[in-house]
Amino acid sequence: MISVLEKQYMETVIRMGKRLQNGEIDWEQRRYEIAKDAMAAMLSNPQIVDGVTEEGEPVWGAPIAIAKTSVTLANLLVDELKKTQEKK
Repeated sequence: MISVLEKQYMETVIRMGKRLQNGEIDWEQRRYEIAKDAMAAMLSNPQIVDGVTEEGEPVWGAPIAIAKTSVTLANLLVDELKKTQEKK
C-alpha cells in the first residue's frame, strides 16, 4: 500500500507532466522561484543587510518587509509575463 503522502506526490507529478505536455506555464511555481531569487538578491546586497540588522541580528519587522517586497516583485513580474504570454 502507498501512503497518503506518496499518493499526493504521484498525483502532483502526473499533473505537472500533463502541464508540460500541454505547454502550460505553472505560474505559482514561477512566482515562487522569482520571489526566492528576489529575496536572495536583496540579502546578497551588503547595504540592504546593514540596513536591516543591528549587531548581526535582524531588526524587528525587517525580515517580514524583505519577504513582502520579494513577493510583491514576483507578483509584478508574473503579471507582466502573463501579459506577454497572452499576446502570443
